[in-house]
Amino acid sequence: MPFTIRQLTVDDADAVHALLLRSPEYARAVRGREVAEGDAREILTARPPQVDPLAKWVLGLCDGEGTVRGLCDVIVHWPEPATAHIGLLLVDSTAHGRGLGRLLHDSALAQLRADGGIRRLRAGVVATNADRAGGFWEHLGYRPTGVTAAYSAGTIESTTEILARDLVAEASQSPHALAPVAVADTRADAGPGTGTGAAAGAGVHHLELWTADLIAAEPAWHWLLTTLGWAAEHVEGWETGRIWRHGDGSYIVLEQSPDVVGERSERRAPGMNHIALSVQTRAALEAIRDSAAEHGWRELFSDAFPHAGGPDHAAWYAEDPEGIEVELVAPSAPPSSSDSPDPQGSAVAPVAPEALGGPGGLGGLGGL
Repeated sequence: MPFTIRQLTVDDADAVHALLLRSPEYARAVRGREVAEGDAREILTARPPQVDPLAKWVLGLCDGEGTVRGLCDVIVHWPEPATAHIGLLLVDSTAHGRGLGRLLHDSALAQLRADGGIRRLRAGVVATNADRAGGFWEHLGYRPTGVTAAYSAGTIESTTEILARDLVAEASQSPHALAPVAVADTRADAGPGTGTGAAAGAGVHHLELWTADLIAAEPAWHWLLTTLGWAAEHVEGWETGRIWRHGDGSYIVLEQSPDVVGERSERRAPGMNHIALSVQTRAALEAIRDSAAEHGWRELFSDAFPHAGGPDHAAWYAEDPEGIEVELVAPSAPPSSSDSPDPQGSAVAPVAPEALGGPGGLGGLGGL
């Protein structure tokens, strides 16, 4: 099922409250109690003193039915101008193990890259939650800064460890990283965008695919690319083309040009044979394979799956409704549970106000 990202506001308090109720370990881990009525509004509004309200982004991860399945609370240009602090990253407990935490995190990173002034990411994990959430953040490249602070909330008395990582070059450092999901920002002030140019570290600027029938071809590509984490972009007034962007800034175009010749692609003719894209895990690869046919993809070389490309190469091959071939490449061996991008049972835990200089609703970090 494709997921989208949109900015959450106080009008979404009921949806966030429902998310918290489906993820009761959050309040238990960070407050020592069950979910309270005011928790959702605090998440949506709390920010450090003197911080501009527009510097607080709460990005919601929504499923195909519009249900909020996760959120990421970010304060930009705080506590230093080139730093962004992730105050909370929470994924619906009923959806653990599907990589949604990584998907949501990388969506936020794509937005932060577009800001242009962010160079460092900062977060914190409460010690009582470290066993469940620490591995998630380590997998994403966060490392201890050596800074800790006392933490106190509800019945919890603990400490908070501040983690950090660089924003730039993250996509190239993680070969199987997922990029952002589709972005639908409903704020009047618009805020962050995905940008228009490829990042300096991107090896490919863009690929442009031509289609004889955009209406027939687009659904297959939109499902596949957004499932992989590419961000869908809408270009106002351009009804004959679509764009999906990767977190490194590169993008794929699908266009119905009036100059298209023929009705189908022929991969055996001179020119490009196929597109190869990364998938984070073998489980994700198999999940896509299981659902692909209903979204317009025809599997190729099925008798040799997943090693049609060789015994040490795990991949799935398919063609779109017009014959354009795609190869999805996964790690050859399934990752260990400690490497999971969305660890089961991890909970979110906020950083203490004393550690961050802000209200207690900030600094929630954890997982997914």
